[in-house]
Amino acid sequence: MFQKNRFKSCKHCQKSVIPADINCPYCGTPVGKNVLPKLLIGVLLLILTITVAIPKKSKLEKERKNILNATVASVDMVEWTRNFNNIERVNTIGEFDGKIVELQLQIFVATYLSDHFGIVTAPSDGVPGTYLMLYPKNQAETDFIKSLRPGQTIKIKGKVKGAYLKRIKIEPAFLI
Repeated sequence: MFQKNRFKSCKHCQKSVIPADINCPYCGTPVGKNVLPKLLIGVLLLILTITVAIPKKSKLEKERKNILNATVASVDMVEWTRNFNNIERVNTIGEFDGKIVELQLQIFVATYLSDHFGIVTAPSDGVPGTYLMLYPKNQAETDFIKSLRPGQTIKIKGKVKGAYLKRIKIEPAFLI
């Protein structure tokens, strides 16, 4: 019985226009689109994603203590290097997932990613290249890591998370 009016009045000339129009066909005034709700929903989704994706400090500190106090797994790095050079054997790296390793590594490139560093290391001394997600414990450590240049070495302890682009992925990793 009642039909919703498919038109609305132009704010400038008061003639009927279709709300989907970008501009009034009579006077050219922009027909207002209500983008505020969409903008608010987008911002809320972004905030929700960020809060879920970034690890909490307390969780990270607990993991730091667990890893630094854990016994180091005995891993034959020379064997791992052979595995990376043999396509059929790369999948055997997965059997070390979750193992705690302690390594001295040569920096190839380090990238700061808001609260941690993504570090790629060069293969050296029988150790294959690694990809580290290195979490500094304080500002002094952050500054130290930012000052590192290719070729310098660091000593880390971290948890193996498999392989990534023919490199051992260690996440999280901490300086020792």
